[in-house]
Amino acid sequence: NFFLRTAILLLLASGCTPSKTETTSAPVEGRSLQNPVSPSEASLASGKKLYDRLCGDCHGSKGDGVSEIAAAMSGNAARPPDLTDDKWDHGSTDGEIFVSIRDGVGGPAAMKGLNGRPGVGPTEMWHIVNYVRSLRPAP
Repeated sequence: NFFLRTAILLLLASGCTPSKTETTSAPVEGRSLQNPVSPSEASLASGKKLYDRLCGDCHGSKGDGVSEIAAAMSGNAARPPDLTDDKWDHGSTDGEIFVSIRDGVGGPAAMKGLNGRPGVGPTEMWHIVNYVRSLRPAP
């Protein structure tokens, strides 16, 4: 019984800790991905609906990282970043943004990825990428 509990705890712990391969392969994969969805009005509208439902609670309605959830986070917690600025910690190409949305970032306690969520496939995630891109002010 002790050994079974120990084995289960070790399996759970290993599943919650990203491996070196996972943390370094996502940016490489993201750089090579090309966005197959044009940022049309329909794509942006779909992306906004999805963003509002799946992302806005943490990243804020304007994408600026200002939200009730962010305000309630402890001082040392990873905060939702401002998606409207020039600083992109996990890559700024469409593919890198897609991989962040798909797989999540920051380990088990931070942003969960949308991969496997019912009704959210690759096309929907590309719509979110297009919408997030539209949040940045024009230069």
